[in-house]
Amino acid sequence: MHKFRYLTLALATSLLLTSSAFALEASDKTRLETTLSTYAAALENADYVAVVNALPPAVIELISQEAKLSPEVIRQSITAQMSSVMSEAVIHSFTMDTSTMTSGETASGMNYAFLPTETVISQAGGEQQNVETTTLAIDQDGVWYLMRIEYPSHYDFVRTAYPEFQDVALPE
Repeated sequence: MHKFRYLTLALATSLLLTSSAFALEASDKTRLETTLSTYAAALENADYVAVVNALPPAVIELISQEAKLSPEVIRQSITAQMSSVMSEAVIHSFTMDTSTMTSGETASGMNYAFLPTETVISQAGGEQQNVETTTLAIDQDGVWYLMRIEYPSHYDFVRTAYPEFQDVALPE
């Protein structure tokens, strides 16, 4: 009897611990997939204005505050830097995997998703590199925004911009 109670308690605890992760509603997932498709097309067409506009607004605002420059200047600067860096790059493939994404809702009710992302890229005729990262999608005011998370410091920056993510762990 004691083992059964322990097993039941363990199962209940695991359900509670994972309750913040859930499958997105169909309409939210459809909006996210549309955003991902639009983003991939912008990247493929070197539309870096659209790529930069996909960044979460609070992230741009935080960069703006730290640099003591307007959000518009920050967006223009990031766009120019991307254009310069990517002018000698070839993107062979770019995939954000919705089938293995983890999604959830912050305590304040903001939907999010972590998408495994794979980019195959080469610089100036060099070898192809396979870069695996995570893309964080944030549903803010009915719009999905995207932030590449390559290092834990990137996620720390998101957490500074969006304090509601303090209790949301990066997927393993």
